[in-house]
Amino acid sequence: MANEREQKMTLIKELRPGMKNLQIIFIVLDIDKPTKTKDGHEVRSCKVADKTGCINMSLWDELGEIVQSGDIIRLTKGYSSMYRNHLTLYSGQAGKLQKVGEYCMIFSETPNLSEPNPEFIAQSKINLQDGRSNSPTGNNQGLAQQAPNKPSNGVRMGNSGVPPSGNMDQQHQRPPTPPPGGFPHQAIRGGRGHMPSNRGAFSGRSRGRRGR
Repeated sequence: MANEREQKMTLIKELRPGMKNLQIIFIVLDIDKPTKTKDGHEVRSCKVADKTGCINMSLWDELGEIVQSGDIIRLTKGYSSMYRNHLTLYSGQAGKLQKVGEYCMIFSETPNLSEPNPEFIAQSKINLQDGRSNSPTGNNQGLAQQAPNKPSNGVRMGNSGVPPSGNMDQQHQRPPTPPPGGFPHQAIRGGRGHMPSNRGAFSGRSRGRRGR
């Protein structure tokens, strides 16, 4: 926990392809309708923002059902990667999403880091080539940035089996196709306010279903 607090926070405007071990605080603006993968997973694309800009983020299965518009979330051990020429934010294999508040946060929807950007596309190609050249066998090791692994099948639960306002984990995943034309523009909303401290904590790595 001490290491997480000491880790430097990253602003959304600073994100670039191939960045890892990210710690970001953002507010969830919009959550797209889920789409199903060939192996039955549900994936949602959501739009998240801080005071410096916004970006698309990919959420899988139960995690996509738990996260709501207006949630203020701290992401730790996240990473950013290109998918079909769109910069996208992910929770890493050991990543954590922690709800720290609701609604009261200043944010901006410009710049949108997920809009096509020639600089990001070029950087992604360089990262991919570096990954291949650093592989002892010459295999496409760098492709991990383009197509992350499948997510886990569960979300950490509290003692009651219901995800409290607390930690949520997500494995690497393949991002969904960004919606045509991107997300609809919204006026900047929200205001400066406090972030309530986290009231819930998950015990162990048990899996379970959401409570009804």
